[in-house]
Amino acid sequence: MPYPGLDSTLWRSSFRVPPLARVIAFGAEDGYLAAVDSAGSPLRIDFRLGTVSKPPAAAGQMVSSFDGGAIYTLLDNGSITRSTPSGGDWSFSPPLPAHAVFAQEDGSLIVAGAQDDRALVWRVRPPGQVITDSLSFDIGGPPEALRGVLAKTAGSVGDRVFFGAFESVIAVRSRELQQALNVVMGDPVRAVVATPSGDRLFVALTEDNALRIVDRFTEEVTGRIKLPSAARALRMDPLGRLLLAQGNADTVFVISLGSDAVQGVVRSAWRADLPLVFPDGAIATTRGDDVLLLHPTTLAELRAISGGARDFWHAMRWNGFRPRAAGLDQPVQFRASAPRDPVEADDVDAARRDTTLSVGDSLAPPPIAQYTVSFAAVLDEKQAKVVAGRIRVDGNAPRITTSDRAGKTLYRVVLGPFPTRAEAERVGKASGQSYWTFEGAP
Repeated sequence: MPYPGLDSTLWRSSFRVPPLARVIAFGAEDGYLAAVDSAGSPLRIDFRLGTVSKPPAAAGQMVSSFDGGAIYTLLDNGSITRSTPSGGDWSFSPPLPAHAVFAQEDGSLIVAGAQDDRALVWRVRPPGQVITDSLSFDIGGPPEALRGVLAKTAGSVGDRVFFGAFESVIAVRSRELQQALNVVMGDPVRAVVATPSGDRLFVALTEDNALRIVDRFTEEVTGRIKLPSAARALRMDPLGRLLLAQGNADTVFVISLGSDAVQGVVRSAWRADLPLVFPDGAIATTRGDDVLLLHPTTLAELRAISGGARDFWHAMRWNGFRPRAAGLDQPVQFRASAPRDPVEADDVDAARRDTTLSVGDSLAPPPIAQYTVSFAAVLDEKQAKVVAGRIRVDGNAPRITTSDRAGKTLYRVVLGPFPTRAEAERVGKASGQSYWTFEGAP
């Protein structure tokens, strides 16, 4: 359905889909969505062909995919299988039973396990059977501490794989297979989630009523976010504006990443799909069998979707419904009724092709403007750290983000985003440093 309308179906398949437990990955290039059904078995939905297929692998401990096409399943015996749309299934048994797998953009696979008091990480390149690189390091506790929480606290962003290991948060550079981070938290790690850029990690500890913020560049805890109660699970807004934390019972804490503070508490069941932050910032929550859309800052109710909680929700951006050149494949056409003339036909097709988000009616909130304060944009990471180290406003230190420019890495020292330009300007002036303000998130 084209959000925010939610009143028309854009795609339908004649294949039956089993109840979904969670979505693993979606590849916009080929239109593959990898998911796990309620029985724990992986499946693949092909949005171009309208097919649903289930790899031959049985249910496993963990499923990973980068593009929705190649699906890796970690079996109970610690071995790994891969399934691709073209077949040619691949399997791999590491030297020791694996406890987590991370599919990478370059087609390689990062595998993690534990032996004695050490974590072991391997890299393989399917369909090869050779371990191309390996890494091991002390986890400061028994292997059960890693095995028990690895699948729940692990993730992969960009070129870094991160996970909680006993009382530590560890990150590994997947390209060089080198340890990039090892921060001792002091208490067992319950959940870890990264911002979309991977610049900051938010860590929930067992029975601790605060989140710790770990900075990727300073490699230390740089802040705390006080919560009404301990967080049991964390969920990041795909666009990095909000962080959702599961509290006790059916409470959810909504945290603004612009101010690193709790901006409200809402009621909602915590499921694999909900609560969910939509691209326009609206937060989808549950109330009985209904889904409520809440405003991202005021948390006021915007709309109730009757019976929506009985469905599985997932938001994705894809332009695969747009017609392509005739020489590539058969163009997709959507038409409500036969148009009266060629001019009207063009108008109908153009309207149907436009599946981008629009907020022109009262069913959804207007886009939320954001403003970021930038203090420096340099090519040297150490220089960026020096600049960030001498700035603190309202108890918050800047973070460092990265981007590629002409093949070089640019390091930006930023604070925000903030909801208004006035607030961003106030922070910039309070820093006592040279700055500039731009619209958008860093």
